[in-house]
Amino acid sequence: MKVCATLFLAAAAVVLSAAAAHACTCAPTPSVAVAREQAAAVFSGRVVKVRRVDPPSAPGAGLLNVEVVFAVTHSWKGVESPTVSVFTSSHGASCGYGFRTGRTYLVYAYRQGDGPLSTGICGRTRRLKDAREDLKELGAAKAP
Repeated sequence: MKVCATLFLAAAAVVLSAAAAHACTCAPTPSVAVAREQAAAVFSGRVVKVRRVDPPSAPGAGLLNVEVVFAVTHSWKGVESPTVSVFTSSHGASCGYGFRTGRTYLVYAYRQGDGPLSTGICGRTRRLKDAREDLKELGAAKAP
């Protein structure tokens, strides 16, 4: 009985002292046309670097602790340079996107005010190999 009471108290202490868990909750994915209109940048590119950083100091950027550097291959909106940095969260629970070095993506990036470009799992950003519908609707792109 003493063992059960001790285990119960230990479990209760862990549960009560744990920080509140936050989960990512996404609205329905917008259409390609709506996503393009709302995005600050739409481009395809290969990830050349993923690194943890201190979050940018811009408003709303507090959870953006991963910088992803892309070698841009095509641009539909907002990117004219051969490389671009996009920020995301390191946690899926904070809607962060798990980019992998060497992989190619179609990225819809957003900007709040003067903040950095950012993206996450709640939009149309995806591996380029899975973006056939988007590419068809986006039409012709330009090289950076």
